[in-house]
Amino acid sequence: MPPLRRKDAEALLRYRGVRSAHTYQASWYNNATFVFPLIAVIIAGVVWLATGSAEAGGAAVFFLVVTGAMLPVVFITWQRQTTAVIVHEDGVTALHMGLEQQSIAWDELRSVRRVETLGNVRWYLDGPGEEHIVIEGEIADRDRLLDEARSEFERRSDGPSP
Repeated sequence: MPPLRRKDAEALLRYRGVRSAHTYQASWYNNATFVFPLIAVIIAGVVWLATGSAEAGGAAVFFLVVTGAMLPVVFITWQRQTTAVIVHEDGVTALHMGLEQQSIAWDELRSVRRVETLGNVRWYLDGPGEEHIVIEGEIADRDRLLDEARSEFERRSDGPSP
């Protein structure tokens, strides 16, 4: 399992009986809306430098503008991205760089459900009302985390989670 980010590791001390900690294995720069235009800038820039083609130079400038325009979007979405999920004695908690985003106590866990949207699978740990923690595919050892949540849910309820 990959190591936790420093701030997430420090946050573990706030929770009693930590059973497991699961890190988000991607970073802000793994966002396709940022990476693809950046790669296009590099390719078009190399072609422009190698050939002197005005079209390649124009493409490089265009993709540089697109990359720059996407940076604020990427940083804003990153600020809401879970960087670690902590399973502890009292429940499950989602962190972003050591700051608690959402916490669901075991006795408030309503379901563990799988949602697939356009081929992208996410798991939801549903709490009271609209509260939930999203478990992305990039969470390390996701299956163990889900097994722990399901077994705790089943232990406290009448049957298995859907």
